[in-house]
Amino acid sequence: MTEPFLSIQHVRKSFGPITVVQDFNLDVEPGEFVSFLGPSGCGKTTVLRMVAGFEEPSAGKIVVAGKDITRLKPNQRNVGMVFQAYALFPNLTVAQNIGFGLKVAGMPKADADRRVAEMLDIIKLPQMGDRYPYQLSGGQQQRIALARAIAPKPKLLLLDEPLSALDAKVRVSLREEIRSIQKKLGITTIFVTHDQEEALSISDRIAVMYGGKAEQVGT
Repeated sequence: MTEPFLSIQHVRKSFGPITVVQDFNLDVEPGEFVSFLGPSGCGKTTVLRMVAGFEEPSAGKIVVAGKDITRLKPNQRNVGMVFQAYALFPNLTVAQNIGFGLKVAGMPKADADRRVAEMLDIIKLPQMGDRYPYQLSGGQQQRIALARAIAPKPKLLLLDEPLSALDAKVRVSLREEIRSIQKKLGITTIFVTHDQEEALSISDRIAVMYGGKAEQVGT
C-alpha cells in the first residue's frame, strides 16, 4: 500500500456552538482526482478551506506528502486553489494574473514569462495574454483562474465549485478540460461540487458528504 499523498485525520470544525465538520477522515492517493459531493451546508467547502489553510481545524490533523500542515499558513502549503467566483485581479492582464504567484515567489522574469506562455497553451488560450478579465467570457476567466493556480506547480490542486457560475454547455466542456489537464500534469486534486453528474463524470473517487461527515467514499 503506497502512503497517501493527502491524509485528513479526524478533522472537526466548529464555529462557536455549531459544528460544521465532524470527525472527517480521508486519504487521497498521489495523482488522484477526488470529489466532495453533497448539498449546500454539508461541510465540503469547509474541509477544502482547512486543507488550503484558510480555516484552522478545531481538532484533527492534515498531512501532505508525509508533512503535518495543519497549522501552516496558506502560502506555506504549496497548494493551488480555484474559487467559484474566479477571483481574478481586474487591473492585471491575463498574463499578469497567471504569473502573479510566480512573481510573488521571486521567479526570474524570463522563466516566469516562459511558464505563463506554457500555461496559456495548456488552457488553449495562447493569444489571450494581453487581454484583461472583463474582455473574457466566464468560461475563459475560469480557465485563467485554473492556469494561475497551477502555474507555481503546486503539490495539490483544490477546486471549490469552479463551474457553478457557468451555463450548462460550458460546464460540460470545461469539466472535461479540467480533468484532461489534471491527468496530463498528474496533480493530486480535490473538487467540490453539489452536482452529482459532474462528480460522477470526472472523479476517480467521490466522498459523499452530509451533515459534516463523509457518509460514503468510493469509486
